[in-house]
Amino acid sequence: MVRDWRNIDKVTIFNGKDENGNRYLSQFLKDYQNIFQPDMINAGCQRCLNDYYNNYIKYVSSMKTEKKESGFKLREKYNGIPLEFGSATLVTNANITDEIGNKLLKDHPRGEELFEAIPEEEEIVLTRIEVLDKMTRAQLDETATGLGLNPDDYKNKGLIAEAIAEKEEVVDEEE
Repeated sequence: MVRDWRNIDKVTIFNGKDENGNRYLSQFLKDYQNIFQPDMINAGCQRCLNDYYNNYIKYVSSMKTEKKESGFKLREKYNGIPLEFGSATLVTNANITDEIGNKLLKDHPRGEELFEAIPEEEEIVLTRIEVLDKMTRAQLDETATGLGLNPDDYKNKGLIAEAIAEKEEVVDEEE
């Protein structure tokens, strides 16, 4: 799945790293390559990177974004309330998402009173890799050692999590 890079500024994409230590630039260029399929990518050329970024943003912005329907519906008198105290973000029935609805439900003093309709809670099933991604590096190292992997062979959380998941699949198949 292609990431929406509009939420991250250009400088961060070109120079920053994500929470797992992976460079945003390499991830961005993979997404760019998947969409535009250029013959060659020149990651060392600043002007080229600017062109890639502008083309990508223009492409993503031109795509029609479909609004995911939220199960939350604010009562009329609360339509347009701030997301949190002092926030400039106003929440309305037109822009409410499940994420925002859950935040208001959990954090707002009035909670359920704000809503005319609240969706039923769905059971969230996490994949093994999602569970591993939520673990700390120390926990991942301990799990890897228990599976016979050397944690020092993996530079970041994402790589060690993938290795653990693959190793666990192999162990499950052997049993």
